[in-house]
Amino acid sequence: MFVKYWMKSNPITVSADTLVIDAKKLMKNHKISRLPVMKGDRLVGIVTLSGLREAQPSKATSLSIHELNYLLAKMTVDEIMTREVITCPPDMTLEKAAVLGTKYGIGAMPVVENGKIIGIITESDIFRAFLQMLGATHKESTRITLDNFPQEQDEIIKVIKTLDEMKGILVSLALVDDIPIEGKRELVFRVKDVEVEVLVNQLKASGYVVSSVSKAG
Repeated sequence: MFVKYWMKSNPITVSADTLVIDAKKLMKNHKISRLPVMKGDRLVGIVTLSGLREAQPSKATSLSIHELNYLLAKMTVDEIMTREVITCPPDMTLEKAAVLGTKYGIGAMPVVENGKIIGIITESDIFRAFLQMLGATHKESTRITLDNFPQEQDEIIKVIKTLDEMKGILVSLALVDDIPIEGKRELVFRVKDVEVEVLVNQLKASGYVVSSVSKAG
């Protein structure tokens, strides 16, 4: 799963001399919370909705209300934007993009290719991809978690074979280590078109620890 398949293409941008009040209106009208800032074709910064809301002229406390409002009306994005922008290429995996965003504590990254911005990937896009990957968007499916799953790789094949023998359909499968406890291993998979109770009983009979069974909407 790559950034290019989940990013928003042709993102809305502003120039460095865009007024803060105009940037706020743009975000409100398009229901977005971040705007890449451009100088020509070059990305020079990024501005967020929270940054716009907090924008204040320097030494504002010494100004009258009239003077304050005047300066606020004239303030440009260039004065408040973040200049060191973390970007990613379109062929970066979503996992690496998530790690990068977590490392720098940011909720979005412009996607840059050959020096030009071609999209933007947000934490919401990554959440959407994560749900898709785990099959959470599949209606009438059931999520099953096997706790303390064995380290032997052929154990995964045994679980799949059990499902196959019951003519069930495997929607998704994930092997998770060290979350939330170091040394703990879980096999989390989602199935459909199968008698769940019978499958669970068969898994238990095979020695697996079924810790959770939950149905999608």
